Amino acid sequence: MKKMMTVFIAFIGITLTGLFLAFLQESGQAPKESELKAFERLPYFKNGQFVPPHPVHPPFTGDYEDKVSIPKLLMSKSHGPQKPVPIHRLTASSFPEKPEKSAVYWLGHSSGILELSGKRIGVDIVLDNAAPFPFIVKRYQPAAIARYDLPKMDFILLTHNHYDHLERRTVQSFKDGHFIVPYGVKTALVGWGIKPDRITEIGWRETFEKDGLKITAVEGVHFSGRSLSDSNKTLWNSYVIETKDQKIFWGGDSGYSRHYADIGEQYGPFDWAALETDAWNGGWPGIHLFPDQTVQAALDLKAKRLLPIHWGVFDLAWHDWQKSINRIVENIKDKPIALMTPEMGEKLIPEKTKTTFWWREND
Repeated sequence: MKKMMTVFIAFIGITLTGLFLAFLQESGQAPKESELKAFERLPYFKNGQFVPPHPVHPPFTGDYEDKVSIPKLLMSKSHGPQKPVPIHRLTASSFPEKPEKSAVYWLGHSSGILELSGKRIGVDIVLDNAAPFPFIVKRYQPAAIARYDLPKMDFILLTHNHYDHLERRTVQSFKDGHFIVPYGVKTALVGWGIKPDRITEIGWRETFEKDGLKITAVEGVHFSGRSLSDSNKTLWNSYVIETKDQKIFWGGDSGYSRHYADIGEQYGPFDWAALETDAWNGGWPGIHLFPDQTVQAALDLKAKRLLPIHWGVFDLAWHDWQKSINRIVENIKDKPIALMTPEMGEKLIPEKTKTTFWWREND
């Protein structure tokens, strides 16, 4: 009996050690104190942390719709579809050798591949689960593409370091392409083996320009962190992406505030905007867009078309997976904005491709 207990304790110890080491690998390195000092010049970096343009409300307070808690989020039954939804399965041969002048492949959630003026840009590509361990925040929808089938990228754009936007294995799979990332994220990428000369960090209202592509980081009301010890040690960005003949807004996670109107005034109008929805909840009212706010943000940005993102893959806010997109359909009806709702993996040419309300087939 004593021997069995010893074996059991040893097994538990080895398991916990393995999980801890896996967590360290997946979470990545946070910026060191010496690196953080370089950010003290920035008006949005205070007391050793990046800060949003407006205060964020304390979570899980008051009475609200779809009441949720951390245990519910981690252990709940999925609110995803009850039967398979249509997916355009992509392989390496699905992409043209020379990227299109204007096309986007929405891969589900906030993952996308852009083709602009002959350049290919991967954005926040996550193909597994949205957590450091595979049994937490599981996908209810398979990825539209396998990691080994991802095409060669000219640029890889990251909005922030949350697990549903930044995935170690996918980052490491890109053998080519230049990374454009928020301040502080470079540290983790270098720790995962990406050469420093392949990474450019930019902050709010700063611009990266190369090969006819102009990418400007803009602000959002959100936060960052991959562990309990690195809260807001890295920045979070949205991006204004410009070529000589088109202008796109790709939104990272953000609550609604005046900043969308400010961005629209300075950088708009936009040919189209990709804006988040579905992670909203009354328990955290200030860090994600509610569906009506997604539509209003598109109006503020002066966008001609709206591509809703951040939905269809992960159960993040304790409501039915169709709830947000259906509310967007209702809210945009009388607005001067065209709604783009491609199936996951579908090649979308914004001015040409007609899309459908495909998710309603699962009603």
